[in-house]
Amino acid sequence: MTATDPLGFLGEEFLTWLWFRLETEGGDFSLSEDREIGVSFDDFIAFAARDEDETEQILRGGIPSRTREAAASLRNGRRLTRAKLVIAMGEQEWSLVLDGTTMNLLTVKLPPDSEAESADARSVERVQGFLTLHELVSGLFETFLQERLDPGYLGGTAERQANWMATR
Repeated sequence: MTATDPLGFLGEEFLTWLWFRLETEGGDFSLSEDREIGVSFDDFIAFAARDEDETEQILRGGIPSRTREAAASLRNGRRLTRAKLVIAMGEQEWSLVLDGTTMNLLTVKLPPDSEAESADARSVERVQGFLTLHELVSGLFETFLQERLDPGYLGGTAERQANWMATR
């Protein structure tokens, strides 16, 4: 997806769905290949302006997804465009900012390097860390799309999510 992609809204919906899912069902996800992961929001979220006369709203520090400002942004129809996420699988933990409009992974922090014997081995390990993170985010997005494309979505998850957004 690109910033001008007509399907860019799906990434923004994904971030909002993820936030809803974390607050209502917890942050544990079962992905394909028997991957069990935990996901949480961290210390950064950004909301798009509703129109050209407004500015983007950025909340930083602490857990901004739990603030009154974040709740007000949702109630006022602002779209969640970027969020810092923490994803854990077993002993490994990644942090990243996910740009919903483009689905780009920004400011990625990989799990700590092991005690690889050579620079080449460390480079391979880092590449594997990036690839695993990409697979995990893709798996989360696939979970969202399966739910979003389900024929009962509007009367189920979408309705519950709208109520959550209105009452936060």
